[in-house]
Amino acid sequence: MPFYFRLMLRMAAKSIFAYHTTGCRFSVKRFVFTITFPLWYGFLELINWACLLLDEILFPAYRRTVAAQPVFIVGFPRSGTTYLHRLIDNDQEQFTSLKLWEIIFAPSILQKKCFLLLGKLDRRMGRPLYRAAIRMEDKLFEGSRKMHRISHFEAEEDEIILIHIFSSLFLAFMFPFEEMDVFSRFDTDVAPLRREKIMRFYKQCVQRHLYVFGPDKHFLSKNPASSSKINAIYETFPDAKIICMVRHPFEAIPSAISWVSYGFKQFNTADQQILTSRILGLMSHWYMYPVTELDKRPETCQAVLEYDDLVKDPDGFVKRLYLRFGFPVSAGFNDFLTEETKKAKHYKSRHDYSLGGYGLDADTIAAEFKPVFERFSFRTNEETAP
Repeated sequence: MPFYFRLMLRMAAKSIFAYHTTGCRFSVKRFVFTITFPLWYGFLELINWACLLLDEILFPAYRRTVAAQPVFIVGFPRSGTTYLHRLIDNDQEQFTSLKLWEIIFAPSILQKKCFLLLGKLDRRMGRPLYRAAIRMEDKLFEGSRKMHRISHFEAEEDEIILIHIFSSLFLAFMFPFEEMDVFSRFDTDVAPLRREKIMRFYKQCVQRHLYVFGPDKHFLSKNPASSSKINAIYETFPDAKIICMVRHPFEAIPSAISWVSYGFKQFNTADQQILTSRILGLMSHWYMYPVTELDKRPETCQAVLEYDDLVKDPDGFVKRLYLRFGFPVSAGFNDFLTEETKKAKHYKSRHDYSLGGYGLDADTIAAEFKPVFERFSFRTNEETAP
């Protein structure tokens, strides 16, 4: 079984006896989480794993589902990965992605079919359950939506699905201990046998999704955390296409710190300086590692592209990707891209992040990320950076 029981028990014990080593304060928030985690997580996983096991009896044919030419979008957080993902995800004739409700509550085929049936009944009754869910998530995700649009009914980072085997980097929000850091350097730091088990489980989750939502479609995934899984992805999906998005560090780093700090603060109480150091330690690997590894692969299965090119011309950007990978552009999707490009010309971010706001300076970042600046000819002066 791929579930990482040993790590889960170690994290539970350290949350009680060694939390002070993280630099965070053991607050009321942390106390409540430590007490309640075994209850809600245990309940969720008992249901999920009972349904996953039933899949093997009720739907064994899912294992024969072929994930042909899946597309994976990676890159440092806040580098346009979400925007590109949502553009391509609108090409529903060719692509399909995991929605948040599937990722958390329905990893199995049985659960997916039950939720789809429930949704069908709800629509016949005028969608009261859907409206109630939207009202609930409007309150639940109010803070995070200022930075990142989240909904149970939209595609989301499927790295989260690995919480069901206690092997997701997202668990580092809940358990900020060094043992979790290996998942941020997946290819190089996770033990080979553990890596194989994790990727086998992930592939089965992809197959389950395609079995229900279209075995003839290409699976589409977006995960900044997959920036450290380049070789693991190709080993698991040999014909995969990987797109790595790159944004100027002066823009991406403070924006990423803001977003990831929000996630840490849901479960921990810590000074921003401590969070900034931890976040950079976790994610700095994601800038050059995917670029270096993708450079070793032929252009027909990878692309390293810049954020500015995407936001300036979404239409041309996506069409060039399709041409590179051999995907046709339908008339409907062409019209969608044209409209999105019109919107992009008038879009202006509501957020303004600066390095100084997180105790960082341009010279330090330029030195620490020197290979990035050299590879992409990024300017090293913060005032003149794009």
